[in-house]
Amino acid sequence: MPHIDSTKFGEIIIDGKKYHQVLIIGNLVVERDSKKLEELFGTSHKIGDWEVEDLLKEKPEIIIVGTGQDGAMEVDRDFSEKIKNENIELITAITPEALKIYNEKIRAGKRVNALIHTTC
Repeated sequence: MPHIDSTKFGEIIIDGKKYHQVLIIGNLVVERDSKKLEELFGTSHKIGDWEVEDLLKEKPEIIIVGTGQDGAMEVDRDFSEKIKNENIELITAITPEALKIYNEKIRAGKRVNALIHTTC
């Protein structure tokens, strides 16, 4: 499973590699499609339907959402309800805290997917 090394505004380091914003699905780390998010919502502070579908892959026990350095990302009720209906634990936290939680859960052997927003 990936290990999140660090974050700062607009950046996250996972296993020594720098990314902007990511989805972690099992062992796969992929950049979020910020351009698509901007086109649809006018911001990357929202979660796209395709991202929700990706987060549900690999049958996670937990989904962690890093809401940004200052917590500006929106986690809407529809997203929360969908995760709850799948009997998956949802953890939301500002990104620096979300990284710690992610690494702890992985070390504990949990199946975790994550969406990490790295700005605001």
